[in-house]
Amino acid sequence: VSFPAALSGAPGTSVVMTAGVAETAVFNVPAVAITVAVTALLIIGVRESASVNAVIVVLKIALLLIVIGAGAMFIDPANWHPFIPPNTGTFGEYGWSGVLRGAGVIFFAYIGFDAVSTSAQEARNPQRDMPRGILGSLAICTVLFVLVSGVMVGSSRSTPPPRARRGRRGSIRWRS
Repeated sequence: VSFPAALSGAPGTSVVMTAGVAETAVFNVPAVAITVAVTALLIIGVRESASVNAVIVVLKIALLLIVIGAGAMFIDPANWHPFIPPNTGTFGEYGWSGVLRGAGVIFFAYIGFDAVSTSAQEARNPQRDMPRGILGSLAICTVLFVLVSGVMVGSSRSTPPPRARRGRRGSIRWRS
């Protein structure tokens, strides 16, 4: 589905089209449609929204498992050696300082796992179910994260393409 730039961007933003003509966005129709759909689902009821949420979670996990399964066929074990490359002399560039830098980024992937505890009042046996829910969700997310990361690192090229090397020379390091 394709929307014109004026109806799919944040209001007031300017989008340059392929012909070089700039178009200013007025209204973000997809964002409003999704918001209205989610609001309607919540108005319908808790069970219905929980069912839709369960379907979405199953689809996301299935997609991750497909990526893991398909990507596993393209893993080159040489990409994992050395597992922790030596530091380049700059903090956060490989080595253990790079591991610490990566751990800081990964920390944000786990924000929100504790939201499971907000439903404690609705559980039949919260003293038993809450620890299981929190620790279970942490374990599942950690396993999926490690598997996806392992596949991505194992199946990527060991040397970056020339364009990525060029991007690292600039002042914005993440643009490559």
